[in-house]
Amino acid sequence: MLPVTPRGFKDVLPEEARWRERITTDVQRVLSLWGYAPIETPTLEVLDVLEQAGTLNQTSFRLFDSDGALLVLRPDVTLPIARMVASRLPNVSQPLRLRYVQRVFREVESLRGQAREFTQIGIESIGMSGAVADAEVILLLVEALKACGLERFSLAICTVGVLRDLLDICVDEGDVDAAWRAAVLAAFHENNLVDIETLASSSRVDPRYGRAIRTLPGFRGGLEAIKACRALVDPLGCTGGLDELARCYEVIERAGAGAFVTVDFSVMSTFDYYTGLVFEAYAPGLGVPLGSGGRYDSTLGAFGKQAPAAGFAFVLERVMHALLGQGTVPEASGSEPAVAHIVFDEDDPAAAFLEAARFREQGIRTVLSSGEDDGNA
Repeated sequence: MLPVTPRGFKDVLPEEARWRERITTDVQRVLSLWGYAPIETPTLEVLDVLEQAGTLNQTSFRLFDSDGALLVLRPDVTLPIARMVASRLPNVSQPLRLRYVQRVFREVESLRGQAREFTQIGIESIGMSGAVADAEVILLLVEALKACGLERFSLAICTVGVLRDLLDICVDEGDVDAAWRAAVLAAFHENNLVDIETLASSSRVDPRYGRAIRTLPGFRGGLEAIKACRALVDPLGCTGGLDELARCYEVIERAGAGAFVTVDFSVMSTFDYYTGLVFEAYAPGLGVPLGSGGRYDSTLGAFGKQAPAAGFAFVLERVMHALLGQGTVPEASGSEPAVAHIVFDEDDPAAAFLEAARFREQGIRTVLSSGEDDGNA
């Protein structure tokens, strides 16, 4: 049998590992400078516990342990952190600013050729709400992607409030059900305009709301996109989150990051815990988002601690692909310092260790050698 890894999992060899480490270190420094503290959560979570905050999609890996408990390999980090804060930090004064670098696991069909394990770098801002708090999350993501070395990227932002208001009214007052609502959200998440058109044009949907749902993905730009959206949905009473979105965008522009950010009402997520701002980050030539995030003010309440929250995560491996597409290669991302080789004497190898220690105290990478380059530096 060939010694292969499972589909969608891979080994990381030294050159790539050094590059990953360098990017991670640079980003973590930025997050730390913004006041975010490191946090870690378990690789495995109890499925029923996480689903207190919302149904997980079917891409999560699930398994039973020896006690018969149904567990899940974390498919993202937001829900585990919400669970942890509510259960382990219930009396800590707010706000909390948390950062992480963690592996996540998602099942995908074999024909799609995608990774099933990848690394998320992200933050959670807990206890803060409003446009300024939203702007902090967006501005920090811009700084984090810059710290990765990316020169060309963009963020698309909007609010789920408008679409969710429209869908809630359609379900509460019309003839459609929760399955239809989920299908519309999934179509938005996949940016499937054909399905959006079909679902919103159903005879079971009030034409006024159907037209608004069909038109919503076309609003894109700056403040003018928010104004156009408001003109459409104001008469329907579905303006949820537009005031805060406009204020957030104004803060982002004033803070100097407007060139990276676009309002785009086609950006939605299938995660049903988002309550306001949502966004995705993109790089030219990359067919999938670098990362995403948003506001999830109701999630901690599901675990027993009510608090507003927002955050983001981006995928390290996707950022690395984007860097390669922009002409950055591992060798160009910063060279390793030179290595000093200390040749040890078979009769007195301890002397070589002592000499090497003196070099290392000066910050010099030092390895012991038998006299020939062993190639492991």
